[in-house]
Amino acid sequence: MYIHRFLTISIICTITGHAQYYSSKTSSQLLHEIEKLQNTARVLYVAAHPDDENTRLITWLNNSQKATVAYLSLTRGEGGQNLIGPELEDALGVIRTHELLKAREIDGGLQFFTRARDFGYSKSMEESLRLWNEDSILKDVVLIIRKFKPDIIINRFPPDTRAGHGHHAASAYLAIKAFDLAADPEYEPEMASKYGVWQAARLFWNTSTWWIKDLDTTQVSNGKLLKIEIGDYYPYLGAETGELAAYSRSQHKSQGFGIPASRGVYSEYLQLERGLPAYKDPFENIQTSYSRWGCPALDKQVKAIALTFNHDRPNLSIYKLNEFKKAAQQCVPEPYLSELIRKIDDLIWQCSGVYAEAAANKSSGTEGDTLQLTFQMFNRIGEMVFINSIETTDSTYKINRLIQPKQSFTLKIPQRILRSYSQPFWLKNPEKYLYLSDEQNIGRSIDEPLFLPITVDLEGAKIIKNLPVIFRNNDRVKGEIIEEVNVFPQITGATDVDVLYRVFDNTFHLTLGIEIHRKIDTTYLLISKEDDVDIQPAIHPLISLQEGEIKELSIRGNIEKNQIASIKFFYYSEHDSIELMSYKKISHDHIGKKVFFKPITVQIFSVENEKVKPLKIGYISGSGDDIKSILKNTGFHVEDIQLQNVTAEDLKKYDAIVCGIRSYNTSPVLAKEHQKLLEYTKNGGTFIVLYQTNGSDLKVKNIGPYPFTIGRGRVTEEDATPTIIIPNHKVLKYPYEITKDDLTSWHQEIGLYFAENISSHYETPLAWADTNEQPQSGGLIIGKYGEGVFVYTGLSFFRQLPAGNAGAFKLFINILHLNQ
Repeated sequence: MYIHRFLTISIICTITGHAQYYSSKTSSQLLHEIEKLQNTARVLYVAAHPDDENTRLITWLNNSQKATVAYLSLTRGEGGQNLIGPELEDALGVIRTHELLKAREIDGGLQFFTRARDFGYSKSMEESLRLWNEDSILKDVVLIIRKFKPDIIINRFPPDTRAGHGHHAASAYLAIKAFDLAADPEYEPEMASKYGVWQAARLFWNTSTWWIKDLDTTQVSNGKLLKIEIGDYYPYLGAETGELAAYSRSQHKSQGFGIPASRGVYSEYLQLERGLPAYKDPFENIQTSYSRWGCPALDKQVKAIALTFNHDRPNLSIYKLNEFKKAAQQCVPEPYLSELIRKIDDLIWQCSGVYAEAAANKSSGTEGDTLQLTFQMFNRIGEMVFINSIETTDSTYKINRLIQPKQSFTLKIPQRILRSYSQPFWLKNPEKYLYLSDEQNIGRSIDEPLFLPITVDLEGAKIIKNLPVIFRNNDRVKGEIIEEVNVFPQITGATDVDVLYRVFDNTFHLTLGIEIHRKIDTTYLLISKEDDVDIQPAIHPLISLQEGEIKELSIRGNIEKNQIASIKFFYYSEHDSIELMSYKKISHDHIGKKVFFKPITVQIFSVENEKVKPLKIGYISGSGDDIKSILKNTGFHVEDIQLQNVTAEDLKKYDAIVCGIRSYNTSPVLAKEHQKLLEYTKNGGTFIVLYQTNGSDLKVKNIGPYPFTIGRGRVTEEDATPTIIIPNHKVLKYPYEITKDDLTSWHQEIGLYFAENISSHYETPLAWADTNEQPQSGGLIIGKYGEGVFVYTGLSFFRQLPAGNAGAFKLFINILHLNQ
């Protein structure tokens, strides 16, 4: 199982986000890792999303107690919001997966996932379990427990409504059930036969005064509640628990979870939910030494390695580490042995001071391509560094060469790519609520990169090292940047739009960009369409195109009135029809560059209405959404507004101004220039504010001309029941007639951060209700102000319009026309 572990080379380097590639850990970090070999304990921390984990407790368990700690996040967080860019859903899941991996690099843990998709906020555990299919996710959790074999399981949340989110409660409920079922040979007997059953000693709830305000500390030491004082300083790492934990948590940048470093002692509480009482220590009466397998000599051996470690000559520990490995192979059982050998081999490599890399001549290739690699190996402090062989996909290179101290070895070698394009494994078979992954992928964090296996002898220790295939370039500001080499399909494409709403006529024009990743002699692009769409031509020849060439195709057509259609693209390769994929590049400094692929589909909606006016709209961007581009592609005149560069008089040219999602959370300019927008409204403009959050980063507390507050109310059920409160309100009548059908069956949710404490100057024409709840009317508030109209809406237009929700689109157009 390819899992992500502690690979931090320099804590300072990781925290500050330097792009340079540091090749080895410091001696103090190596000693810290050697000392961790003395503890065989394993802990599984369980919650629902990236950012749910308690990084302070994980840091302490890993670095103070020196246990092996893994965080199991049920989902990859694809249903959340994004503070750092426009990426949502699958793209956001990729970002948050890698944010978790960066967090684990800092606090030292492993990272696991189930197949569950984050489908957005859930108000009940029952809904979460029903949509995920409880049996499927429970099986995943049991499988991960049986494979990882934790001594202790820790839940972040309680299994009830106190958890505050259906996913949170479900994570605790599933862990409690799996605690017992993992030990039951009758549950999934084939799995039990393959991986063995496993009974963890204890299951705790990591409770706090957040849930239990008057946490009864008199229960501490009665075996049911442990109070742990956390605040250790780690000289080897130059940081204490609270500092590392803050740096780890601050990797969740897409969720705005950056926090200041904390120092000193903090209390953590562990409430026993299952298993043996514990009075002083979570590992009490749990055998955590090698004696648990009848190997007491290994305890003395690894302790001696730590005691004799030489900071100036870490390579002197290699012989002892290798002898320790040989002894462990005689008595440590699986799965512990494989993970232990991996740790020892990594320590041997790091202690040797060797640097090796496999750098490719280009940043990407296609299946079947041959990369030209430059293999380099440097012996920086070792006395006996011997390279035996290099294994490529087609050949074994017998090198058998001794590399002298301070000498290097370089070899140019070809490496053929024998894998499909670099699609994250969980996105290969996604469904609405669950990823369809093979058993071998359950628990995995990410795919292995392309690698080059080498066999070396380091001071007498023979190890096999899989070198990631990298591409190196340089940025004049950031310096050296190391990227993974990605595998692409032979052809990729991108349309200028993913969704088109045809309002002013039934014709449309698309631009399809084709990028060639491997030379093409002759092929054909086929446009697949529905009967309601006419496209000419539907077949485009692609002839004599070279690698790297980009070709633009102009596609024109028309759609029948009031119809919905989708367009797909295919190309022919060796008599097969292959669906054309677009590639999505994600680039953020804290996680680097990531790529994933998606079939190209363009949705076209005919919503022609002669009453709709080609309005001039000003847009103030927030944290990122696609509404601006969708309005522009529809035919409206949309301009970005930089408030600091305009006067209130300048704003009069706009029929409507839209403030994008979380703009008042992310734009300092709005705090200074807000009055211009209210003056614009008073003078006859339509001012629309999309959802904001009422946190400490809200720049303006009173956004509207009359009082209201931004609450936490939300309606999460896609088919929530709508209530029309003011049937004849203009927002429901002009230019589109809005019906109940337009107001239900939305994408992921109806809305979030609804208005509360609403002044009587506002009208609330609509309300929605989740099951067994009262209708909420704060999703759309409308108030006349002077000659204009102010609107605040928590309705999730930022999800609906890109997803192709024609009903939500029509409602949004009506909002733009409120003062027309």
